[in-house]
Amino acid sequence: MKILIKKLSKLDLKFTFTLRNNKFIRKNFFDEKTITYTEHQDWFSKKFKNKKNLYFIISNKTKKIGLIRYDKTNFYYNISISILPKYQSANIGSEAMLISEKFIKKGMLIANIKDNNKKSLNFFKKNGYTILTKDKDYTLYKIINTNENEKNNILIGKIQNIRSNNNVNWMDILRIAFESSPDKTKKVFKNIFTDDKNINAISKKLFS
Repeated sequence: MKILIKKLSKLDLKFTFTLRNNKFIRKNFFDEKTITYTEHQDWFSKKFKNKKNLYFIISNKTKKIGLIRYDKTNFYYNISISILPKYQSANIGSEAMLISEKFIKKGMLIANIKDNNKKSLNFFKKNGYTILTKDKDYTLYKIINTNENEKNNILIGKIQNIRSNNNVNWMDILRIAFESSPDKTKKVFKNIFTDDKNINAISKKLFS
């Protein structure tokens, strides 16, 4: 099947709402609940105004059949692709991805996939993506027109973002520990503080 790719326009509001609430599509979203038309209008308006993002409508000769999204962050694009169930075959997704990637000059593409969504996992791996992390869910990446040094910087940026989030998680654990058992937590925290002081003292000798 021959497909067409065009950039998202305001005329695609209703179609993307229908696509978003399709029960077979949203079951693979991290947020599976249905949304109201008003909620979708707000989301659509924000995304449409952000010119760093790249959104493309996938069509055959007669109708719209899907959407491919590249949401830009500081270091990479988050990619997601949604196609009406009837058309999830015949390499439509792969062809749409190949065409739309031509609009990205260079950078890293990131796909976040739920652990139970093996179909999407295999789809992205088939299209050149590599598993970056596997915790509860999968994170895959693909490099576009980027040299080795740029690739490393992008990956370091991704690690930095993950570590920043993890620091928040550690602070949450600390709060829970103080709430659950403050006396024991204080003792452990005191030991950590003492060990850190010892490490600092030893480290200073390196510069003396």
